Amino acid sequence: MEEIETLVSPLQAIHEDFRLWITCEQHPRFPLGLLQKTLKVTNEPPKGLKAGLYKTFTTIITQEFIDKVDHANWRSLIFTVCFLHSIVIERKKFGPLGWCVPYEYNYSDLEASLLYIEKYLTNLMSTP
Repeated sequence: MEEIETLVSPLQAIHEDFRLWITCEQHPRFPLGLLQKTLKVTNEPPKGLKAGLYKTFTTIITQEFIDKVDHANWRSLIFTVCFLHSIVIERKKFGPLGWCVPYEYNYSDLEASLLYIEKYLTNLMSTP
């Protein structure tokens, strides 16, 4: 892996069709620089993502909340914000690899985001 890093690092212009697929698992000698320069692809969702969505939709999001706003995009926006919330919560497990400034994103942030969207859509619908 260190040899691949030394071969790939100096490249400035890479052909747009070039792909280097590697598999990686945690290893103390895996070059962090190579990991930070790459685009990561996964074929499985993180285990906590599904659990996070389940928790959100069983504790905060109720049927009454879903029916609260009569707008075509309301349900999609609820799911999108909840999905983002679960991703951010799950991503915190990786520590400083993905974050420059630590921020405790929690359920109050999720509720504030949903409240903002609710008010925006309600005002949008009431404006002629």
